[in-house]
This record gives sequence, structure tokens and C-alpha cells, in this order.
Amino acid sequence: MFDDDNNNTGPVYLKHRNFAESAYRRQQPQPISAVQLANSAFNSKANKGNNISNLEIQDDHGMPVNYVRIKALEDDIRMNIISDKNSLHRAITPVLILAQICALLPVQGIRGQNTSYLVFNWFSWPVIYVFIVISASLLILSFSLIKIYMTGLTYYSTGEIMFFGSSLVIYILFIHLAREWPKVMEKWELMEREMRQFGYPSKTAFKFKILTSIIMVLAITEHSASVLTGIMKAIPCSTGGLDIFRAYFSMSFRQVFTLINYSLVIAIPLGFLNLMLACAWNYMDLFIIILACALSDKFKQLNQKLASVKGKVLPSTYWRKSRETYNLLASLTQDFDEFLSPVILLSFANNLYFICLQLLNSLKPMHNVWEAIYFVFSFTYLVGRTCAVSLYAASINDQSKKPKAILFSVPTESYGVEVARFLTQVTSDELALTGCNFFSVTRTLMLTVAGTIVTYEIVLIQFNSVNNDGNGQNYTAVYCP
Repeated sequence: MFDDDNNNTGPVYLKHRNFAESAYRRQQPQPISAVQLANSAFNSKANKGNNISNLEIQDDHGMPVNYVRIKALEDDIRMNIISDKNSLHRAITPVLILAQICALLPVQGIRGQNTSYLVFNWFSWPVIYVFIVISASLLILSFSLIKIYMTGLTYYSTGEIMFFGSSLVIYILFIHLAREWPKVMEKWELMEREMRQFGYPSKTAFKFKILTSIIMVLAITEHSASVLTGIMKAIPCSTGGLDIFRAYFSMSFRQVFTLINYSLVIAIPLGFLNLMLACAWNYMDLFIIILACALSDKFKQLNQKLASVKGKVLPSTYWRKSRETYNLLASLTQDFDEFLSPVILLSFANNLYFICLQLLNSLKPMHNVWEAIYFVFSFTYLVGRTCAVSLYAASINDQSKKPKAILFSVPTESYGVEVARFLTQVTSDELALTGCNFFSVTRTLMLTVAGTIVTYEIVLIQFNSVNNDGNGQNYTAVYCP
């Protein structure tokens, strides 16, 4: 069936076989190896009295087919394929490297030349690293719950519960994403091969790097400003010199250092863990933006192709192929929605909660100019990132509706069953990412969220006015640990 192993460069498919040559070789005496003799002896015992040739898988010419070896050679060839630099697998590699630095998405093979190298292994160093971070987050969350049990629950004390609790959920969700990532990327790679005539979106890798750089630089800047604000608040509680760090860590991690004695050995890892959790919280939004951008670009490629033939008389085969491509993207959108919907739900819940918390903080008097500047920057960045997630995710729905205008302008000579089916699918399907099917991320969602925030702010202002008139509450006091 096969030539000499040293000359084999790929699988020998049945339609390419030289059956005359194979029949000639079958007539020639061939050396028999020990393994073949053993297999022959085993088969002769197991199938004694039966016609063995009737049990073998054979082709039309009676030649045995070694499907296992063909499959192995095909897999070997597939692993040697080098994906384009603008394919999603290679373009998103720097983003996934950043994720693993933050102990997110612990999947192996992200640097491979194609998706066949992707694999998730529970007993790997990235997964162990994730579980170490999860254990530390769970420990701090336990300290926060103990503190609330001892001092009572207030609206302000729920902030740290939400931060550490949501961070813990983020890490758990990204373990699930890592398990599904090889399957999702395999489907995406198949879609890219089906759409190879469209090519790859230009500068995809560069776009991903720019988006990642902007979001993560702003995230680190916001976190650094938060640390600096905390240090300035801790100055009145310190005795000067290096004691300011003790005051800062004692105020920032009250839930820990009210139960155990302060130690620099404990404080420094807590600071690094806090930075990592802040990056993970921002990375969740970045991950949604990147994948939504990639899927939207594929719809945009199809729309540009359709726009170039708008109003032209074309055969039904063209519209059938276009409809099949659209259907492929629609199926992939549903797969992505099932894959991303828990992360989207958590992202919107987190962002909405912290926007409301920041609005509540805006009602408190600021101690100095720097605190006011930090508040404006932090609130603007939070709202801007939320809007970016909404707009990029909503762009999938926007792009999926654009073929409708082109299909309505199809000339009468070209209008047929395929155009009608295509138009029905575009107008009836609601392609959009969702938050576990609780809501669809479209442009109208932004108005709904904005209305909710404005309503909440009005209630806060009225409630704050009543409290100030009743007891003259003052928020300017600083409580030193």
C-alpha cells in the first residue's frame, strides 16, 4: 500500500494509488517481519475455521486499507502547517501569553504554529500556578467575610467582597475556557480554511497588540494611582519614614491585619496579588473585546464582498455559496456565545456594580486635589472600558444585519430560492453575544444600562440629601488601623 518509509512525504489516498503497481508487488515475495508473523499467528488462532480475507477492510480492488497509518500521516502533515500571521491563533498569541502571566487561561501550545498544538492538561505548571492564585484569593475572601461578620455589613464593605469574590469567579471561569479553547480554535481554523478565498483581515495581529497595550497600560496606571492615593491617606496614620508602608498595607488590607499581626513578609505578596487580581479583572474585558473584534472582522469581510457585487446579475450558485459562508459564521457566533456568555454576564455585572459604587463615592467630600483627579480618571476609565466592551460585542450584531440591504437590491433576474433563503436567515436570525441568554449585547443595551445608572444616581442624591439634613453625617474622618 505504501512505498518505502524513507520516501514517504504524505498520506497515500485511495484515489491516488497505483493499483497496477500494487498488484505487481503483491505477486512478489516480500520479507516478513517478526511482528507480522506474530500477528498472523494470533489471527490464525482467533479466526480458526473462518475466511480472514472477508474480515479485513478492503478497497474496490481487494487491497487492505491501513486507515490508522493514513490518519497518523494526515495528522503529522496538519501539525506542520504554519498558520498565517493574521490568523486568530497566531494573532492572539501575545494576548494569551499575558493571560498566563496573570494566571488566566492555562492552556498549553499557544506558541504552536497552528491549533493542533493546543492542549489542556490538569497536571501542568500553568494550572498549578492558577490554583495557587485561587487559593490565595479564597483565603483573602475568607478574611473579608470574617471581618464583615465581626463589624457588620455596610455598602462600602461589600466592595472588597465583590472585588475578591468576582476575581475568584474569573479564575474559575477561565479554567473552563482553557478546557474548551482547543475545540473553539479548531472550529475557528476550519472556518478560516472555508473562507480562504476572502483572505485574512489585514493587520489583525497589530490591532490586537494595540488594544491590549491601551487597556493594560490604562489598567496598571489606574491601579498605581489607587496605590498612591492609599499611601497619601495613610500618611496621617504613620510615624514617618518606612512606617508609611505599614500604615498603607494595614489600611488597604484591614481584613487581613485585623486578624493577624502586620508583617512585611505577608504584606508584599498581598500587594502583588492585588495587582494580579486587578489585571485579571481588566483582562476579562479585554478578552471579550479581542474575540468580538475577530468575529466582527470576518462578518465585515463577507459584507465587503457582497457590497462589491451590489445590484449585479449573478447566478444562484454565487448566492448559495455566500449564504453558506454566512451560515458558517452564524454557527460560529452561536458557538462563541455558548463559550463566552458566562464571562460576558460577569463582566457586565462587575462593571455595573463598580460604576454604581463610584457614583456613591462621588457624594463624599474629597480630601485633596489628587484624590479628586484619581476619582475622575478611575471613573472615566471604568465607563470607557464598559462602553468599549459593549460596542465591540454589539458590532457582531451590527455586521450580521448588513447583508440585508444588499439582498434587497438584488436584480429581478438574479432573485431566486437561494436569495430568498439568504434574506430570510439574515432578517430572522438574531446573531449577538449574550450574557447566559439573560440579555443580548446590542447597541440598545447601552441605553438600558445608562438609564439604570442615571436612575440609581438620582436615588443616591435624594438619599444622601435626606441623611445630611437629618444627622449632618461627615465622611472626612480617617480611621487609622
